[in-house]
Amino acid sequence: MGDVVLFRRLLSQARPYWPHVAALFLLSLLSSPLSLLAPLPLKIAVDSVIGSHPLPHAIAPLVPEAITRFPGALLAFAIGLLVAVALLRQLQGLTNTLLQAYVKEKLVQSFRARLFRHGQRLSLAYHDARGTSDSTYRIQHDATAIQYVLIESVIPFISATVTLVGMIYVMTRIDWQLALIALAISPGLVVTGRIFRRRLRRHSREAKKLESSTMSIVQEVLGALRVVKAFGQEAREEERFIRRSTEGMKVRLRLASLEGSFNVLVGLATAVGMAAVLLIGVRHVGAGVLTLGELLMVMAYMNQLYEPLKTISRKAATLQLHLASAERAFALLDEPSDVEERPDARPLGRANGAIAFRNVSFAYGKDRPVLHGISFNIESGTRLGIAGASGAGKSTLISLLTRFYDPTAGAIFLDGIDLRDFRLEDLRRQFAVVPQDPVLFSASIAENIAYARPGANESNLVAAAQAANAHEFIVRLPRAYDTQVGERGVQLSGGQRQRIAIARAFLKDSPVLILDEPTSAVDAEAETAIVEAIRRLMRGRTVILITHRSRLLERCTSLVVLENGRLVSDMTHSAPVVVPVAGPAAVRERQATLKSHPAVRAWCQLHPDSEPLRIEPLRVRKQKNKIYRIVGAGWDGTAVIAKRSRKADALIERTVYEEIFPRLTVPSLRYYGSLEDADAEYCWLFLEDATGAKYSKLLAAERAQVARWLALLHTSAAEAAAKAGLPDGGPGRYREFLRSAREGILQHLDNPVLDPDDIAFLDAMLARLTELDGRWNRLEEICDGVPPTLVHGDFNGKNLRLRPSGDGSAVVVFDWEDAGWGVPAVDLAQQAVPSSGLSANPDIQTYWSTVRDRWPDTSPEAVQRLASCGTVFRALAALHWESCNLATEWASRSVSNIRLYDAELAHAIARLGWNGRSVSAHAAERTTAN
Repeated sequence: MGDVVLFRRLLSQARPYWPHVAALFLLSLLSSPLSLLAPLPLKIAVDSVIGSHPLPHAIAPLVPEAITRFPGALLAFAIGLLVAVALLRQLQGLTNTLLQAYVKEKLVQSFRARLFRHGQRLSLAYHDARGTSDSTYRIQHDATAIQYVLIESVIPFISATVTLVGMIYVMTRIDWQLALIALAISPGLVVTGRIFRRRLRRHSREAKKLESSTMSIVQEVLGALRVVKAFGQEAREEERFIRRSTEGMKVRLRLASLEGSFNVLVGLATAVGMAAVLLIGVRHVGAGVLTLGELLMVMAYMNQLYEPLKTISRKAATLQLHLASAERAFALLDEPSDVEERPDARPLGRANGAIAFRNVSFAYGKDRPVLHGISFNIESGTRLGIAGASGAGKSTLISLLTRFYDPTAGAIFLDGIDLRDFRLEDLRRQFAVVPQDPVLFSASIAENIAYARPGANESNLVAAAQAANAHEFIVRLPRAYDTQVGERGVQLSGGQRQRIAIARAFLKDSPVLILDEPTSAVDAEAETAIVEAIRRLMRGRTVILITHRSRLLERCTSLVVLENGRLVSDMTHSAPVVVPVAGPAAVRERQATLKSHPAVRAWCQLHPDSEPLRIEPLRVRKQKNKIYRIVGAGWDGTAVIAKRSRKADALIERTVYEEIFPRLTVPSLRYYGSLEDADAEYCWLFLEDATGAKYSKLLAAERAQVARWLALLHTSAAEAAAKAGLPDGGPGRYREFLRSAREGILQHLDNPVLDPDDIAFLDAMLARLTELDGRWNRLEEICDGVPPTLVHGDFNGKNLRLRPSGDGSAVVVFDWEDAGWGVPAVDLAQQAVPSSGLSANPDIQTYWSTVRDRWPDTSPEAVQRLASCGTVFRALAALHWESCNLATEWASRSVSNIRLYDAELAHAIARLGWNGRSVSAHAAERTTAN
């Protein structure tokens, strides 16, 4: 790029600041007349005070005659003029410095902002090929060239030129021969400057390139410091850095040598000129052509004459370094964006989410084809799984959908419109992306979540974090949502970073959700929390999921498989996807072995024509129920749950499914039947697999949804449940639990594994249970007046799922073995201690607003008191179950659980307005604090 082109582009970039630059230029020009005045006081002192020569013609009319008559007055005038000129020069310099600093900073800030804006809009391919450090160097370091070129080079260059012209004029008026001799060196300086300029520019480019490369090493090593330390490669990386730095140092030394050589030549040329003028000037003084004062003034002007010449030459040399930087900066601006927005691009509000790929091909370069003729369609609300080996093109497919790149052939449509027809900003608002390696910024957790919607308030951030299963770990951090996550989130674990990314997607609330291997780098515990949050995030959206985990793929309704950039399987028009573990031949070979399993054998007795694919144990314990999932056994190819329970428990659950649910309109699981087990004490139940997102009592909308379902159940099931012969589900059952728990605690106080604190607590627990038993009639009074109905008895989050249904979701409830007939207090229980996990916390106001038409005599206050009563019942049931474990070697663990249930009991009694024992209240406060 030529110098003229660079200057023109730099001037164009500085257009908004032209008035400031003009003011700076005028201030610089002011230095020229001040420089011309500087030697004048010396001439007056020598020629007119010491000597008898008249004042110079230029100022003689300005000096009063009274001053010229007296040498003392004339000396005072010369001194005053010297001070005045010096003061004016200092004021001019100060003003020039301040204005120059302002203009320089504004020019650099504006240029950097333009480079940064363009850098963000460049394609990912550019940054992948060049590296981010190169762009960083150009934005942060090369951009400063604009201030050096325009402010510290061009303006001083022009100012020096004006000063030079002025000096030549004045010297010519004094002695034209001396002026001619002084200027004789100028052609040599010009020729020397042109010779050195090209070499200086070439070395400057090379120096900048090596500096950028060195910074790239620093950024790369510090960014991957864990890997460097893990492999013990610190010395190797240091050697690489020193080697690259040495290369840069050698180039800079050559550059310094060139600049030094050029300055030496300029210095010698000016010295020769000064010597020649001095020689001729002394002869002219001797011949009477010049006065001594005039010679001194000429020599002073010579210094000022050669100073602009030196400035011009020096600036011409250093200018090459800054022009090389400007050239690199403009090269970044000249890089075309691979994804351009059309001038007539249409706006987009909120898309429906229907997506179509039509013969899409893509290549990162002529020799790097990635996708070949990809075509498929998915409707709005579809959950599409994308499978394939690494390098098959899955992530590239997502990059094309979000228009990080444009296809090299074919087109992608959103709601029937080509993506390229939309405004880029509007299009990308339609996608919420949860990447494989979540990127967090060096800011607080709140700022990272709010990145999706900067204007979100605190309640929105908390709701998003709760939905992403992130709220609980966030509030445990010392500064909660204000916690700084560090660079790229290094202060958090992988699972925590992933949940923050999911919270960000919740907050964005886009119609299309893109998940790229969201659980690939987390442990099993973190994966469980992430999968639960992802299932919740999927609701009501078009979902595109890249994963190898069958646990996530089984949630998809469609599947495409890529191999070497080609579509080898398209199930976007099929029924819900079943991801096979083995092929049909292998399945047939295993049928005999599979059918020998007790659960499958029982199932096949009920449904002889069924051909299950495999069996998965869900809960298998010697003295408790056994639960299995039989994959592919359902009528539509879905999974079936096989549950082996004691006959008494199975009879209750069977009664609910056979006699009550068929008469109700509330959603329920499909019941496939029951069969007596070979062990006469047990029975098999077969139910539809309860798929769907897990329930979260942290979300107000889900609590309200569950409350409506529960209210519809309670108000509609009373008549059918009254005839079903279910066991008591009212206060009587829980009084039995109270007495059973008290008896169990009393029997096992002598367990040697219990320490004195445990025994003291259990003694106090016995006293509280005895006191509560004595007040039982008060609980019965609260329950009176509420109609009895079907009671679930174990209504908490682990027994609930939210299954997609139409435009929303439907509540599905399972595990009815604790069901009964009675006042539905226990189903309304409200958990106060977060870690106790006793209840689903249905929203009481929503429940009351739903039941009031069928139960008009029930007030909101009565339902609230009924819920507190239900919490007492749930705590007593839990104490009953836990007291059985006090006889074991892990009794101390059971005591910890009993403390939680005691705290729940204390909270519930306090809400009822009773004056419980202080020990109970203290326990509640302590447990809540923990």
